[in-house]
Parts: sequence; structure tokens; C-alpha cells
Amino acid sequence: MEETMLKLFWIAVGSTGSLAVGILLVIIRNAISKNATKETVDAKTDLLEKDIQHLTKELDSCENKFAVLHKRISDLRDSSKEIYVSKELFHQTIKQLNEKLDTILKFVEKN
Repeated sequence: MEETMLKLFWIAVGSTGSLAVGILLVIIRNAISKNATKETVDAKTDLLEKDIQHLTKELDSCENKFAVLHKRISDLRDSSKEIYVSKELFHQTIKQLNEKLDTILKFVEKN
């Protein structure tokens, strides 16, 4: 009986040990596969640099478009200054036109 118990004990110890080794191997394999190697870090760095360059180009093109739009708006403002008439000047002009129209109508009525 003692022999059987001793054999069962060593079987239990051996199976527990092999289970522990198996778990450790799985953990180590996962850690190695997930571990960042120099090549993967370099590849990700290159991708990030390309993304930054692309975004920089887009930002530059947006700034150029903004500068063009700003110039167009400035040109429109400059050209509209000639067209712009103040409210008071507009009312004065209408008043003068009404007076001239009244004068013409009086002349027509007399004749």
C-alpha cells in the first residue's frame, strides 16, 4: 500500500511539474511573439514618419489654399471699396434725383 501511495505521489508530482512547465512555455512563447523586435519598431517608426510627412504635405497645401483665398478676399474688398456707397450718400443721391425729377415734371406740366 505504501508503494502504491508513493507511486501515486510521484505521478502527481510529475504531472504537476509537467503542467507547470507547459504553462511557462506558453507564457514565454506569447511574450516572445508579442515582444517588440528592432525590425518591428523600425517598421512602425517608418510608417509613422510617412504619416507625418503626408500630414505635413496636406497642411502645407491647406495653408497655400488659405493664402490664395485670403488674397482673393482682399482683392474683393479692394474692388468693393469703389462700389460701396454709404447709406447717407445713397439717400442724398436719391433726394437729388427726386428733385431733378420734380423739376422735369414741372417743366413738362407747363408745356
